[in-house]
Amino acid sequence: MTVTDPPIGPRALWNDWVHFVLPCPCLGCGRPLAAPAPRLMLCRPCRGRLSPRRGPSCRRCARPLADPELATCTACIVRTPELDRLWIPWRYLPPLDSVVQALKFRRLEHLGGDLALGALEEIGPRRLAERLKGRTGPPIEWVVPIPLHWRRRLQRGYNQAEAIARPLAERLELPLIRALRRPRATPPQTGLGRRERLRNPRRSFRLSATYQQKLSGEGVLLVDDVLTTGATLRAAAQCLRQGGVRRVEGFVIARSPEEQATAGSELTGGPPGPILQSL
Repeated sequence: MTVTDPPIGPRALWNDWVHFVLPCPCLGCGRPLAAPAPRLMLCRPCRGRLSPRRGPSCRRCARPLADPELATCTACIVRTPELDRLWIPWRYLPPLDSVVQALKFRRLEHLGGDLALGALEEIGPRRLAERLKGRTGPPIEWVVPIPLHWRRRLQRGYNQAEAIARPLAERLELPLIRALRRPRATPPQTGLGRRERLRNPRRSFRLSATYQQKLSGEGVLLVDDVLTTGATLRAAAQCLRQGGVRRVEGFVIARSPEEQATAGSELTGGPPGPILQSL
């Protein structure tokens, strides 16, 4: 698997032309942006305010570790999570939150590609590609976005997780498949309390019969936009595991800082670990 540079397509040229005619405001501060539109629709000072995750973290749930010599937190040791690894490049803080919200609620679908490629650069494309080859297990062969219920997808016009996953898959030269379905409409996670967020996604995913045999024994990269409690990602990973997928790694753009500081790991459902600390 190699990492390739994305081609410049008609959509990118169209976006540049539209931006030249109708200059866009920066999503972070509102100042007019010079053409061509910069990545993430952020001016240079606002891009400098992005908050990358730094320091040692658990490879399974991505929570910070107090001891840099440890690879896994106590919660993931006590109860093995559904994810083999979780990749999170940024913290969900301004101005990144405005970019993600513009992708989800303002029909700026092209921001999915900006977020995917920016996140990949932050993580390190070669580092991710080497990891996905699977030295200790089956290689990652497929990219699977977290699905939306069909009513919400119809209302939004697209799936924001797929808008991130598709350019990511192209850059990693992996096929993207809609292997998961969401037959049950659940309330949006936004606005729910913590307890409701943890309960909300349970039993809300189904593995498509079309892909069940194809994915059996394989490795999957599961993609979503933002991780809050981790309940959605955990439920989707459980569904893939039950369908025979042997290896599941998660890729999300950012993690909510209040969840980052919470003791314990919702991705495992396990108890809090004494070696966890907040950023």
